[in-house]
Amino acid sequence: MKSREVDAGLKERQAGYKILEINEGELCRIILDIHDGPVQNMYAALSQINALQGKLATRDDRTPNYEAIDRSLTQIAGLLESSLSEIKNFIGTFRPPEFQKRDLLSVLKGLIIQHENLTDSHIEMEVTEPLTSVPVPVKIALYRILQEALSNASRHAGTDHQYVRLSSQSNVICMEVRDKGAGFEPAHILEQPETEKPLHIGLRGMQNRVALLGGEFHLESSPGRGTRITVRVPCDKGYE
Repeated sequence: MKSREVDAGLKERQAGYKILEINEGELCRIILDIHDGPVQNMYAALSQINALQGKLATRDDRTPNYEAIDRSLTQIAGLLESSLSEIKNFIGTFRPPEFQKRDLLSVLKGLIIQHENLTDSHIEMEVTEPLTSVPVPVKIALYRILQEALSNASRHAGTDHQYVRLSSQSNVICMEVRDKGAGFEPAHILEQPETEKPLHIGLRGMQNRVALLGGEFHLESSPGRGTRITVRVPCDKGYE
């Protein structure tokens, strides 16, 4: 009996460590995205403002170059609009849907529509119904995995067309996300020590989420041949 209790306690601690690792990885990715996006744009806008102020402070009696000033103001406005748009996207991305009330298909379709609107991309979804009943923890995991997969393809694959396939076999839910983009060497990303690169963090997070649910995660990719992510997660583990 004690041995079983020890094993159960060890598994709980390991699951807790995985959750902490996922949360820390996602926090690092958010920080990197904010730094490389809105923060850089705001620095650029501030630089433009300082340069414009310098020109105005040293002006002489000549007629101001309104065309140049207009160009500078247009660039500043564009940088600030881009920053605000990215910040709004971050807020929308991490606002969770109603996982308790909505079924898996509705949740994933909503995510796809949101991603298409934000990135001007096109996603084809194929669903083999009926789908098995999905508990909330699995629903959340598949939502976050799809969110990360779509985001990675948008940022790194150089393609605006992606494919999602959803099906179930007995009590196992299956999700496949693929693209025909740039691709990469999976071993170069997954088999190296932890880094702070967003792609690396995202893929590790997907793996960890699937592992926590006792599922299977497969990644296929190669340079110039696109990427395929396949996830199989059991739904009969008594999560709820």
